Amino acid sequence: MSCKNERCVCEKVRLIADAQDQVNDHCCTSSCERSIDELLSPTSSDKNTIPFLLLCGCESKFPGKPFFGTGVKVDDGCFKTVHSPFFRVKKFVEGTECCAILELLFPHDRSDCKHRGFRRFARSGICLEVDLSCFTGITCFPAVNADNSNTMRGCDLDAAMDLIEDMRDDL
Repeated sequence: MSCKNERCVCEKVRLIADAQDQVNDHCCTSSCERSIDELLSPTSSDKNTIPFLLLCGCESKFPGKPFFGTGVKVDDGCFKTVHSPFFRVKKFVEGTECCAILELLFPHDRSDCKHRGFRRFARSGICLEVDLSCFTGITCFPAVNADNSNTMRGCDLDAAMDLIEDMRDDL
C-alpha cells in the first residue's frame, strides 16, 4: 500500500464508472481489471455493478482498513443511520477529477454461507460524496447484478447491518 498522491484509486473508480455506464446504456482471479472485463463481457448481460471496498489512507487511524460509509435511511418517518464498507459508483462530480457519488451496498442472501459470507449485494439508494484521493487502496469484487433499491424490501436490512457491524468489530 502506498501513501503517494498518484490518484490510482480515483483512476480505478473512474474506470469502474465508465464500465458500468456502458452496461447500463446498452492475471488475477480477483481484481478490478478482471471485474471490469466481466462487466463488459457480452456473456454477462445481467451484471450491472462492480462492488468495491475503499481502504483508508495513511493519515487515518486505521491505515489499510476498509472505509465504512455512512448514510441515512428514512423508515416509517424515522431517520436511521446506516453504514457499509461496500460501494457502487454512481458518477463523478462534474468539474472534479477525484470526487465521486457512491451508493452504499448491503450484503444480501446469506443462505448456505459460512464465516460471515453472503451471495449477493442489494443496492440501497443511499448515496454519499467522497474525495477518492483520500484513500490508498481499492478492493474490487467480481461483477454482479446488484438488486435494485426498489427490491431491497427482500433484503433484511437488520441482518445486513448486523453482518456489517460484525465485520467492523473484527477490525
